[in-house]
Amino acid sequence: MMWTRYRSTLPAAMPAMLSRSVIYAVLGLFSLLLLSACQPKQPSGISGVEKSRPGLKRMSAAPVSAAEIQLLMRRARSGENPDQIMYEFDRLIEQGAPLIRDEAIFRKAQLLLEMQSPGAEGVIRSVIAAHPKHALVPYAHFWLAKWWIAQDEAGRALEKMRDALLHERLTRELADDIFDQAPAITQQASEREAVYWLLAAAAVDYGGRDSWLRMAARRSSMETIEQLHREGALSSDLMPDFDLHAGRSRLMTGDTRAVARIAELLSAAQPSHSHVRQLQAWASGEVRAATIGVLLPLTGPYARYGQDALRGIRVALAGIEFDEYITLRVEDTASDSMTAIAAYNKLAGESVNMIIGPLLAETTEALLPYLRPELPVISLTGRTDLAARSDALFIHTLSPLAQVYVMANYAWQQGATRMVVISGASDDQTEAEMFSASFQNLGGEISQLVHLDKLTMDHRSLLRKLRHETDDEELLVELDEELAVMLPEMDMEIRMPVGFDAIYLALDGRQVAMLAGQLAYADIRGVPLYGTSRWQDGHLLDDRGRYLSKARFAASNTSVDVSNQEDPNIRQFQFKHRQVWGSAKISDLMSLAYDTMRIATVMTSRLGLSRHEISRGLRTPEGFPAMTGHVKFDDSGVGQKQLDVFSIKKGEIVPAG
Repeated sequence: MMWTRYRSTLPAAMPAMLSRSVIYAVLGLFSLLLLSACQPKQPSGISGVEKSRPGLKRMSAAPVSAAEIQLLMRRARSGENPDQIMYEFDRLIEQGAPLIRDEAIFRKAQLLLEMQSPGAEGVIRSVIAAHPKHALVPYAHFWLAKWWIAQDEAGRALEKMRDALLHERLTRELADDIFDQAPAITQQASEREAVYWLLAAAAVDYGGRDSWLRMAARRSSMETIEQLHREGALSSDLMPDFDLHAGRSRLMTGDTRAVARIAELLSAAQPSHSHVRQLQAWASGEVRAATIGVLLPLTGPYARYGQDALRGIRVALAGIEFDEYITLRVEDTASDSMTAIAAYNKLAGESVNMIIGPLLAETTEALLPYLRPELPVISLTGRTDLAARSDALFIHTLSPLAQVYVMANYAWQQGATRMVVISGASDDQTEAEMFSASFQNLGGEISQLVHLDKLTMDHRSLLRKLRHETDDEELLVELDEELAVMLPEMDMEIRMPVGFDAIYLALDGRQVAMLAGQLAYADIRGVPLYGTSRWQDGHLLDDRGRYLSKARFAASNTSVDVSNQEDPNIRQFQFKHRQVWGSAKISDLMSLAYDTMRIATVMTSRLGLSRHEISRGLRTPEGFPAMTGHVKFDDSGVGQKQLDVFSIKKGEIVPAG
């Protein structure tokens, strides 16, 4: 999930051009040679603990491989005779010092897996069983996971990644790799396998624990929840929060029997925990009749969008167990401010409990002077600034502008501190400006703000200029001096890395796909690219995601075509939508309206709140499970969404780690 990478590798040979990572590796190699002259060659990093970082479980230091074993691995991967390589590994196993012998046992098994040798899976299992405390055991689990991926066994791969995460000698380096690959695999695995891995992730990643637990609860059926409790698979510190998330998600659909059962399970394990009382209160409340008003543009230029939203509201109502207690009062705003005011007054006169809508920013703004404090309104507009102008107004949106805050925080959590922001010259600059302000508020620095030339599609000269201007000249001088001391004089050019950590692309998908290759041409490689659902315009994969392996963007899970969709809420929505309209295709707006309707019914009918109680209930710190991303309404009334973050692997959009 939110992880920063720390990785270094030794180069096989000295290249003519050196990047910073290669230079450091060369310097490290010289240091290693100096040390090895005074002591036997052996793996040196198999003990010690990495300094604890906020939000992370303490982890072992990454093991450092012996030089002769590194050489053997390089020779094997370069295509040398595998029989000769295995012969030399056997010699090390028989004659090497104890530490080298043990590592050779693991590395030989690793190569057998990589070569898909018959019986390789049994060999690595035997090695793990014989050396259960060795520093390479969690790595061996990961090697086996990758082998299972090659066999198209997603469930078994997740099981081994879970074993690696929970091993006492897990390293930060290995956790990086697991969190980079496993989230995408959960989409292909069964419910049980995915849930168990998500719980392991929650046990390791303290900072992202709530998110992992929420995803696990969202994926879990009642059968799986029962099984987790029966098997004791939930640790005492994870159980209460997991059960609360699971109970609240059932509350949203009106399944009070499930909520009551979850309360029983938690009560049996931790009877005095406060979450037990909360779950019991949700389960015991009496369902009340409620009337919910709807203000949408059902005629006029925006009628198509209004009809989309109304469709989502009706699907939500059809999926609620106590739907007979809910009455809808639907009014057409006709894409007109005066009509919207008249429609609002009509609904207010009919004593509705709360209102969903309007959809348009101008009609929402027009209502502000008329809003009654005791009648909460959840607008679906993207104008989040309007919420602060009335205590009765709440904003629930998937607007890319609302996603900016999500991605600024995500980039910061991923370790970015210096950011370049690129936007189109002809675009509204609001997104770029909002991201810059958000990132700076977190403590980050915007090193460059670049506007693409609207008259050209070839931006390579502009990107080369960006690269040149962000070189770290002081570091270049420092490395020149160090290399002069450590290396013989040679004719080489030092190519500096860019002086920023990531790039935010306030662009649409067509522009992102085009720019990715040009960034590579300008030698801006390996730099994370961040963006929003604006990328989802149907053109992001025009080049099959080439050069976009480091790209991350926020979006609703419903708006991204993820293969093997396993989210039960989305499957249920698609099923009901297909039943009524003959298609499973759902839009962001439809999904957002669906979630808003479920929140409204819980507040009014399930919890029986009224007037000012609803406004206070909407601001609950726990927030609301939602198909489009968990939402918490802040003090101003803006729904802060916990959106999913996606990446691109092998030409497909998959959940990101």
